Amino acid sequence: MYLLFLDESGSPADDEIFALGGVAIRADDWTAVKSRWSACLEESGWPSGKELKWSGVSTGEVPPPVADAAFACLAGLPIHCLATVLYTGSTIEGYREKFFRNPDVIYQTALTFTAERYQRFLAHEKAWGAIVLDSRQFETDNHMRRYFDRIHEEGTDFAELDRIVDGLLLGPSHHSLGLQLADLVIGPTRKSRFSQGDASRYFKQLEPCFMKHPVSGELEGVGLKVFPDSSRSGKDGRLFNPR
Repeated sequence: MYLLFLDESGSPADDEIFALGGVAIRADDWTAVKSRWSACLEESGWPSGKELKWSGVSTGEVPPPVADAAFACLAGLPIHCLATVLYTGSTIEGYREKFFRNPDVIYQTALTFTAERYQRFLAHEKAWGAIVLDSRQFETDNHMRRYFDRIHEEGTDFAELDRIVDGLLLGPSHHSLGLQLADLVIGPTRKSRFSQGDASRYFKQLEPCFMKHPVSGELEGVGLKVFPDSSRSGKDGRLFNPR
């Protein structure tokens, strides 16, 4: 049994790059993950009970030595990373209406692509899994839960989600270690698409943890779904510049 913890980075309402992703952890590995992570933060001097967030790493609130130790620890944990990155400002004909026409549809697109890849991972592992999503607002959570219930029952255009048990589980990140780890995965994954420096370095450190194709070992389209997948540019060839 696996639990996939998902968090978002960027805003589907404001940014041209929106990402959803996180970590899949086998239930049998949960105690080891929690113990090793707690030990890492304690040895680094990070305050007990304080959430270590990607936003804190980006702003310098988390001291660089602590951030380096945290990502080194994260990369060594028994986790499987999965992320969807959407270039929502795409000018490719038909994409905006179908995939990006409003924030709800953008989020649904990201969740659909992510769930499809999680389903394939579970099928290869001959396992079952659940999805735990970072809670946002009550109305938004209910809307997303209803959407997932529908694709869970009916399937998507490309996959039956029969390996994913029940509906979405939602909760606040400060009560969930899994969601905190998801935040540390999806933050640098998104930012590395348009910025070098620490985000790119941390993403490369985590890259071996991402789900890969079981035969080819390929990352793109498996553990990392970038859409539109042909390039970062729209129809007119301009690179996106996230606000």
